Amino acid sequence: MPAFAHFVTGVAATTAAIAAMGGWQHFNPSPAMAKVDIIGIVSMQQKSLAAQMKPGMDEKSQAAIIESASRFGRQLDAALAQVASECACTIINAAAVIRDSPKAAMADYTERVKLLVSAK
Repeated sequence: MPAFAHFVTGVAATTAAIAAMGGWQHFNPSPAMAKVDIIGIVSMQQKSLAAQMKPGMDEKSQAAIIESASRFGRQLDAALAQVASECACTIINAAAVIRDSPKAAMADYTERVKLLVSAK
């Protein structure tokens, strides 16, 4: 086979590979990602609950605070699910982000999650 035929075959194979990869990326894009400061939200709730705890509280008051903490956990989970659905993105904890790109910073939905948790 002459060298020109090898060259044409190589160019055709490379073009087909690039077209296949481009088509795959077009029809199967990588999921978008967003961050939420979950640790900050939970810490804020812990401080609030700790402020409600008093020495010598009766069991009924303690049970109410424990139920409040449990309800907060369910509300936080529901809020995260709703935000993930709204933005069609994967939510990660902001603590997992080492550094955002200055040109394309990851969207931060912490305030939206706080709003949803406090509204319920």
